[in-house]
Amino acid sequence: MGKDAELQTQIMQFFHASALRGHLGVAVTTERITSLFWWKGLNKSVRNFIRECLICNKCKADLSAPAGLPQFLPIPGAIWMDISLDFIEGLSKSRGKDTILVVVGKLSKYAHFLPLSHPFTTATVTHLYFDNFFKLHGGP
Repeated sequence: MGKDAELQTQIMQFFHASALRGHLGVAVTTERITSLFWWKGLNKSVRNFIRECLICNKCKADLSAPAGLPQFLPIPGAIWMDISLDFIEGLSKSRGKDTILVVVGKLSKYAHFLPLSHPFTTATVTHLYFDNFFKLHGGP
């Protein structure tokens, strides 16, 4: 074959990206090329060629283990027995407040949105929770 790099690239392109059986990997491409051609450093050339193949890089097979069966969370016994707290930060100031404390009941999906201002402490959040949420629904 010699050292004609352009011809080697054309051969690898033909055998690796054919319309019928293309993009099959290093072993298959090398086997298909060696059925008709050979040159020094063929395996390394094919490995490098496939490593740089855009289609192979975009369309890799998912080799991760399949996910198991879904594990469902237990359903809360009553409304407001299970809640989640979250903060929405980085908002523009409105009446001196730039953060929202979101309290969501996991069974009803009903939510309370409580305004806060930075910097806030655990005591500030606790007072806001008790003044606006606990007095309406009690504790979880």
